[in-house]
Amino acid sequence: MTSSPTDQQLAEAMRKAQAGDGKAYHQLLTDITPLIRGFIYKRLGDHNELEDRLQDVLLAIHRAGHTFNSDRSFLNWMFAIADYKVKDHLRSHYRRKAAGTQVGLEAVAELSAPQLRLALDDRQTLERLLETLSPRERTIVQMMKIEGHSARDVGNSLGMSEGAVKVVVHRAMKTLASQARQEDSHANQ
Repeated sequence: MTSSPTDQQLAEAMRKAQAGDGKAYHQLLTDITPLIRGFIYKRLGDHNELEDRLQDVLLAIHRAGHTFNSDRSFLNWMFAIADYKVKDHLRSHYRRKAAGTQVGLEAVAELSAPQLRLALDDRQTLERLLETLSPRERTIVQMMKIEGHSARDVGNSLGMSEGAVKVVVHRAMKTLASQARQEDSHANQ
């Protein structure tokens, strides 16, 4: 098993790449790819998006290569670019998803359906209902509706806008209410 290159080794490879050393540049990209892949996976967890986002980050690093200052940490520079690209992707994703959708306080109040309240009283039912949501929806519902965090706090921790968080939680709560009604109607038959 080979160890990961150090920050100094990566910085040196980048300096050589900036000077036109193609072999050093190729080795640099080979060395940083698993680091970036892990970074993205921890933030998105979506295998379908992972390789596309990895390519976006590598391309951004290529384009910004001239901005690397060898007096600073290469890894900090690289992860700052990766972080920006992941957040940019999430902002774009949720902006597209939320296009044309506005969530008012009245709409959120409607989600407090009696069927949902009854279902949420039972922890097993809650866990079963939460499993019907995507991992991101589940995380947001858990943070806002169970742990009591604000949409702003959830957005900050997930790299999303407050509005995008509200849209996701609104849709997730509608899904949960629908699932609870379906289970309730099956139980009463």
